[in-house]
Amino acid sequence: MRFWHKTLLAVLALFIIALDVSVIIIMNKSWQLHMEREIQRAASEQALIANNIYENLISIQSRGMAVNDTVLTDVARSYANYYRKQKISLQLWNGNQLVYEDGQKPDDPAAPANNLTHEQNAHDIVSASELPAPFEHLRFVYRRNIDELYASQAELNRYFVYVNFITGPILAIILYVLIRQLTKPLRLLSATTQTIAEGNYSERVQLKNRDEFGELAQNFNQMAKAVDRHVTELSAMAEDKQRIVDNLAHELRTPLTSMQGFAQYLNAANISEEERITASGYIWSETLRLKSLVFKLLDLSILRRESVERVRVPVDQLFESVRQLEQKQLEEAGLTLVIESSIKHVSGDPDLLASFLVNCVDNAIHASAPRSEIRMLAYQEGAAAVLEVRDFGKGMSPRQVQQAFEPFYRADNARSRSHGGAGLGLSICRQIAEAHQAELSLESEEKRGTSIRIFLQLHNN
Repeated sequence: MRFWHKTLLAVLALFIIALDVSVIIIMNKSWQLHMEREIQRAASEQALIANNIYENLISIQSRGMAVNDTVLTDVARSYANYYRKQKISLQLWNGNQLVYEDGQKPDDPAAPANNLTHEQNAHDIVSASELPAPFEHLRFVYRRNIDELYASQAELNRYFVYVNFITGPILAIILYVLIRQLTKPLRLLSATTQTIAEGNYSERVQLKNRDEFGELAQNFNQMAKAVDRHVTELSAMAEDKQRIVDNLAHELRTPLTSMQGFAQYLNAANISEEERITASGYIWSETLRLKSLVFKLLDLSILRRESVERVRVPVDQLFESVRQLEQKQLEEAGLTLVIESSIKHVSGDPDLLASFLVNCVDNAIHASAPRSEIRMLAYQEGAAAVLEVRDFGKGMSPRQVQQAFEPFYRADNARSRSHGGAGLGLSICRQIAEAHQAELSLESEEKRGTSIRIFLQLHNN
């Protein structure tokens, strides 16, 4: 059974029970008040009639007339005729002898005086009392019929049953519509959760209520947004890891195949010393290449896990250390490194910034033609300190620029492989920039060169 079904049945049952109990209590109280009023009225009328009969008898006796049964009958009949229209009947007893009765069965003459009773079966109110002296031997009985009161109460009970039969279905319909409307947000949430469970993480609850359901919908949408973001990130990470694994397997296959081939060649019986040295040299170069690849992968792993402690880094010392590290490769490639700096310090990790510049210069060396120059610049742009490496080599296409920071990507596979590159340099540069919370910019144009810049904090910011 659904929640709104339970709510509908519970509210309907409670409302009907509460309404019926309240109406029954009110009806019982009303019946009690009406009955008390009728009893009080009967007592007053009985006392009034008894007093009138007593005064008539006193008057007759004062005129010297004897008060016998005939006189008593005439007096009682006169009052009985008058009150008969009001459904009141009278009886007069002389001791245990019935003197007069108005068409009703005789009451018990032994009933005590001043007795006021309500006979349920006959729907009558009976009141009896003895007359004052000197007629204390006379007993007057008053009987009032209250069938109309019972009839009105029965009519009221029937009306109450009719109202129950009519209001019950109407109330059920109203509650059905109301509860369906109130529980509509729950149905929306249920439908949305089912859609999200099926894999559509972009689904959201379209609910504009400003009540608790509206707050629940907002919190649910925030949760779904967070889940969607995390799933997207996990998917991207899974794709990146798979791509890295695929590229790594591709990178390892070539040097391992070469090393295996040359190792087999060394095991051959008839080779000269010169051929042995050549084969060993190839194995050595491929070993260095694998070592470089492993170290760069370790650098990427460390950058993802460790935070950066920023210090004041002198730009001149940073540039000089990079120049010394790259001097041999620059001379072998016939290139000139031009250093220009208009700022003295930057804020960052000196080792990581040196690694950033070394990777950028390595890429510039591989992309530059002999007798050209590479510029390493430091300057202020707005509130940021910019470190830039610029070359005037072959450059890259817009598509190559978009993929340049992906691990193992090479703009020129043959040229990069001939220099022992694994395509990890710019990926490491991106990780270094992210570790410094810095912006990274790459601009390149084919046959005109490439410029890569990192925007750091100034040491005084």
